[in-house]
Amino acid sequence: MKKILLLFTVLFVSVITTACINNLAIQELNNKAETYINSGDAETAICRLKSSLDLDNNVYQTHYNLAVAYNSIADYENSIEELNKTIALNAEFADTYYTLGLVKEALAYEVIENNQDENGNPLKLTSDIITNFTNTATEAIDAYNTYLAKKPDAKDSEQINGKIAELNEKIKEYASLIE
Repeated sequence: MKKILLLFTVLFVSVITTACINNLAIQELNNKAETYINSGDAETAICRLKSSLDLDNNVYQTHYNLAVAYNSIADYENSIEELNKTIALNAEFADTYYTLGLVKEALAYEVIENNQDENGNPLKLTSDIITNFTNTATEAIDAYNTYLAKKPDAKDSEQINGKIAELNEKIKEYASLIE
């Protein structure tokens, strides 16, 4: 009986120790990745964060940081994928919605900017392009509003409300072109 208790104790301590080491390693990788993101080295940050996910794929902060890194290199598809994973793991983390708003806003304006000829001159905006812009801009507005609802004391609320107003104005402006 004492041998079983000793064996159980050793196994339990091993599991706890391994979990603690993994948590420390994940935190260290995340901290280093944030440093890389802030210094403009998103590619290195992405590598660090992927290594962190290899240790534990259920840390919302890692997915969020990876989304921010992808956003910083305009890889919006991967950014949205990581933001959705962040929301699945922690739907209350307000910054996720702010970043989702930024990504969707960038995608909305990209729809218009990509509508140019080979000389960079804007082409006629079709109803499909305007609808695509409107849908994506509306998703950005929804994300920003969710951010503000989850973080009512946000210091950047005035700036966010300005973004929402600007997107609403652009939606009206482009909608008037197809009426």
